[in-house]
Amino acid sequence: MSKHITTEVNIYDVILEVSGYYIPEEPTIWYDGNMEGYPGAPAEFEIETIELEGIEISQIISDEVYNKIIEQVIEKQS
Repeated sequence: MSKHITTEVNIYDVILEVSGYYIPEEPTIWYDGNMEGYPGAPAEFEIETIELEGIEISQIISDEVYNKIIEQVIEKQS
């Protein structure tokens, strides 16, 4: 179940306000005698907006910074 969050991240000493949808990690369910189970899934974060001092900047963020933002948000939620 995803939830909408807004949080701040520090990327290269720049504070950004990020909004988006966080999906928590799903634990592994080991297979039983009926061969039923689930391998689990890592936590995910889908960015909706990235703001710097109130200005939306998600269209000009590099892939490297975009991925760092996602990593930081997931770490903060864990």
